[in-house]
Amino acid sequence: MNEGTTATAEPRPDGTPPIEEPLDDGSDFILARVQTNPSPQSPQTARFTLGYLASGLRKIVTQTQSASLSSPSHQPVSLMDDQDDSAENIDWQFWGSIVNSYDEVARRQPRLLTKKLMQGIPDAVRGTVWMLMCKAKNEDMENTYRALLTRDSSHEKAIIRDLDRTFPKHKHFADKGGPGQESLLHVIKAYSVWDTEVGYCQGIAFITGPLLLNMPDEEAFCVLVKLMNDYNFRELYTPNMIGLQLRLFQFERLLKDLFPAISKHFDTHDIKATMYASQWFMTVFAYRFPLEIVFRIMDMIFAQGLESIFRFAFALLKKNQDQILQLNDMQSLLDFLKTCLFDPYVDNVDALMQDAAAIKISKSKFDKLAVEHVEELRKNNPDLLSGDALRAENRRLAAALRKAEESYETLNREHIQLVKEHIEMRTLKERATQKVEEHEITVEGLKSVLSSERREAEEQVKEEMDRLAQKNYKLTMKNEELQDTVDRVEGIVLAQNARLKELEAVVNTLRGN
Repeated sequence: MNEGTTATAEPRPDGTPPIEEPLDDGSDFILARVQTNPSPQSPQTARFTLGYLASGLRKIVTQTQSASLSSPSHQPVSLMDDQDDSAENIDWQFWGSIVNSYDEVARRQPRLLTKKLMQGIPDAVRGTVWMLMCKAKNEDMENTYRALLTRDSSHEKAIIRDLDRTFPKHKHFADKGGPGQESLLHVIKAYSVWDTEVGYCQGIAFITGPLLLNMPDEEAFCVLVKLMNDYNFRELYTPNMIGLQLRLFQFERLLKDLFPAISKHFDTHDIKATMYASQWFMTVFAYRFPLEIVFRIMDMIFAQGLESIFRFAFALLKKNQDQILQLNDMQSLLDFLKTCLFDPYVDNVDALMQDAAAIKISKSKFDKLAVEHVEELRKNNPDLLSGDALRAENRRLAAALRKAEESYETLNREHIQLVKEHIEMRTLKERATQKVEEHEITVEGLKSVLSSERREAEEQVKEEMDRLAQKNYKLTMKNEELQDTVDRVEGIVLAQNARLKELEAVVNTLRGN
C-alpha cells in the first residue's frame, strides 16, 4: 500500500468496528502510546453512557459558553471567549465511545480517532478526554496535591513574579491575585515541591494554563505529572535539558530532510534551532498562539505524544517558506520566526490542523534519530550521559523515598485512626456495661414492685369476687321469691278463669229461659 493511502478494513462478524491499520498520519503514534501505556479504565474515572452524552452534552456546551469567570478557582472556566461548537455537527456517539473506552477505540480505529482529533475535541468533554488519554485520574495523587499546597517552595517568589507575564492577555489569568493566577500558582508551586530536580521553569506555566481552563486544580496537577513523566515533558525542563537537546537534534535533522531549502537558508545565516524552536517545545506554542489554538494542539499531544509538536512546527515553516527565504539577515529571520510565523493561522485553526496532518513523519524515524542522538552524545560528551544515569537513579530513589514517606504517612494516619476507633469502642463498651448494670437494678426494682402490686391485686380480686358471690346469692333468693309469687298469681288467674266460665254458663241458661 502506498504511503498515505487509506486501507479498507473488512467488517467483523460480531458487528464491532473493524480494526484499522495505522498510517503515518499520526495514527501510528496513537497506537504506540496505547500499546506502551495500557491499562483498564480506572473506576475512579468519570463514566458517561452513550445515551447521556447524546442527549445531555448539548446542554453542557450551552452551560460552558455562559460560564462566568467569577466561578471558584478550583473549577474549570469557559474554555474559549467565542466558542463555535455546533451541537448538531458534533458526533456525540463517537465521543461517548471515547469517554467510555478510549483505549478500545484507539486500538481499533486509530485513523478515525486521528481524524476526529484533527477536528477538535468538543469543549464540553475536552478535560475529561484529556484525562482519559493520559490516564491521570488518581484520588491518591489529588490528595497528595492538597498536601503539597501546605508546604513551602523555594521557587514561590519566581513563580509569582512570572504569573503576570504568562498569559497577560487572557482574561482568566490577567487579574493580579485573581482566581486564575491563584490556581496557576497553586499547581506550579505544588509541582515544584513534588519534583525538586525540575523545580520551576516558566515553560511549565504555559502547559498548566490550558489544563486549568479545562479541569479543576487538583485534576490539572495530576495531568501535569502525567505530561511530565509519561509524555517526557520533564526532560525539557531539567537543568541540563537533555530532552530539549534531543528534540532540537531531531528537529534540525528532519528540517534538513523535509525542507532542505529552509535548512540551507538557516545554515547560511547561522540560525540554529535553539534560537527559535526551544519555546515551541517548552510552551507548546502557548507563548504566542491564542489558547483556543493551543487546546487543539494539545488534543493531538495527548493522543500522539510530544512528537506531534514537530508536525505543527513544520506546518508553520512550510506555510511561511516564501517569506523566510526572502529574509537575508539573522535578526530579521529571528524576529520573523518568533512573531510573524504564526499569523497565517491565528484566525484559521482548522487550516493549521490540516497542514500539520499533511506532514508525514513516521515513528520509526523519530526512534532512529533518538538512537543517533545518544550515539553522538556518547562520543562527544560521555560525562553527560553518565551524569544523566546518576540523576535518573537519584530520581528513582527520590521517588521511592517519597512513595515510602507517603506510605508511612498513610499508615500513620490509619494507625491513629485505629487507635481513636479502639478508644471509642472501649468507651462505648464501658458505657454499655454501665447501662446494663443500671437496667438490671431497674428490672429488680420493677420485679419487686410487680410482686407487691400482684398480691394487692389478688386480694382486691378476691374481695370483689366475694362481694359479687354474696350479691348473686341475694339475687337468687329474691328470684325464687318472685317465682313463688308468679306461681301463686297464675293459680289465682286459673281459678278466676274457671269461675268466669261457670258464670257465663249461668248467664246463658237464664237468657234461654
